[in-house]
Amino acid sequence: MAAPAILDVYVDAPAAFKPRAEWVLGTLLAPLGRRVRLVGEHEAAGRCALAYAPAPLAGVPTIACATPAMDLFEQRQPMQTGAFTRLTTPVGDAVGAFAAAAGGGFCLPFDLVSSAFVLLACWDERTSTLRDRFGRLPYSAGVFAANPALRIEEPAVDGYVALLRALLAPRLDELGLEGLPPSGWMWSDGPAASGAFAVALTHDVDNLWRWTPRGFAASGVRGARALHHGDRGALRRELGDLREWATVHLPRRSDPFWTFPRLLGGEDERGVTSTFYIIASHSHRQDGNQPGTYRRRIPAALDMLRRGRREVGLHGNDADRRSAAALRRDRGDLARRAAADIAGVRYHYLRCLYHETLRLVEDAGFTYDTSLAFAEHEGFRCGASFPFHPYDLEAERPLRLLELPLAIMDTSLMGRRYRALDAAGAERACRDLLSRVRAGGGGVAVLWHNNRFDRRSAQGYDDVYWRLVDWARAEGGLVTSAGEIVRRWQQNLGEGVT
Repeated sequence: MAAPAILDVYVDAPAAFKPRAEWVLGTLLAPLGRRVRLVGEHEAAGRCALAYAPAPLAGVPTIACATPAMDLFEQRQPMQTGAFTRLTTPVGDAVGAFAAAAGGGFCLPFDLVSSAFVLLACWDERTSTLRDRFGRLPYSAGVFAANPALRIEEPAVDGYVALLRALLAPRLDELGLEGLPPSGWMWSDGPAASGAFAVALTHDVDNLWRWTPRGFAASGVRGARALHHGDRGALRRELGDLREWATVHLPRRSDPFWTFPRLLGGEDERGVTSTFYIIASHSHRQDGNQPGTYRRRIPAALDMLRRGRREVGLHGNDADRRSAAALRRDRGDLARRAAADIAGVRYHYLRCLYHETLRLVEDAGFTYDTSLAFAEHEGFRCGASFPFHPYDLEAERPLRLLELPLAIMDTSLMGRRYRALDAAGAERACRDLLSRVRAGGGGVAVLWHNNRFDRRSAQGYDDVYWRLVDWARAEGGLVTSAGEIVRRWQQNLGEGVT
């Protein structure tokens, strides 16, 4: 497929920020079906579709290049609390930072490029040393917690894309250039129709079998804790689980975590497919608490996934987040056992740092990652509901690796330490989030673990998954694997096309 048309954008910014500005503008124009070409000659600025400069250019829609933003990035300072505010612009509302000079003639009252850079480049992680017990930046230390106006459930970067669409429509007409395609154009098989969006169905396979010696011991500990605290509901659940094991699973030699037949069958009935992320090796206690059981049973699971024609990705372990060599070994080993190419990765416990881990993933030859999310809350970690290439601040270049946003994780919604929502509350939260993806024509990943499909332990979350799948399909969404969404994005954006 031919590459999208190029738009010229005049940029007058400090030399150190120009490659970053080019990346941001290219990222924002991609959902609009355009590529960016920077123009630096002032005499050619009048023929450009947009400008990004410290002073407005007559006749050209100009986004303010704010000096405070340039100073903050140069000095590697963190954003101040409350830096993002809700703004009314001539072409729509937005949440942005770095105000433009009032009445200065800019097309927007804030520095859209710098605001997008803060979110897309995870500047909060770059400027904070706080980490949780899994080595992740906690949600409480991130940009969303520090900015009440900036809500993780509302993709602010999608809003910036919408502002650019509104600014460009009359400008392209004025320049005699072709208009922009409708929202979600890249997900349609036929003629582009507004309203298309995409949902990748994904499953992390952390454990395969509950009732092992360790599983029984863990159940005993939970039961004793419930008894000590007088939590009768928790105690009844543990005793009920043991009763079900004795009366149902033991005679059948089955297990509540071995849900693959039910999961694959339900997806096949609906005509959808999905991606399963598999742990290739266990080298650390945080890689999983049943390594022996996992090694024994994963061949049967892989055989089932192969026959079901499901995509298999790597579920990165502790060693994989520290070493490209370890990533390459695990990728090669899993590819051999799965008899398939391994294009994507998601890290166990989402133990992926933007500025440290992603370049290793690229070095190891992966096509995409889908790990960037806060475990504590569903939403858009980088402010965007569409795939993009993360930025390597050390090399000052976009990575070849594509990031598929992970918008929803069942554990975030269900976990006692996180949102602790019942099934009805989780479904409302997910539909609200996916409605925003639909509105922006985005493409995101949804994660439901394999053990969330046991009727007893799922507490209704299995039904939530199926209703979300049915809703997305009824709303015209492309519901498929992560790899297929990445492939379509790359194909329709002409990546690799010169």
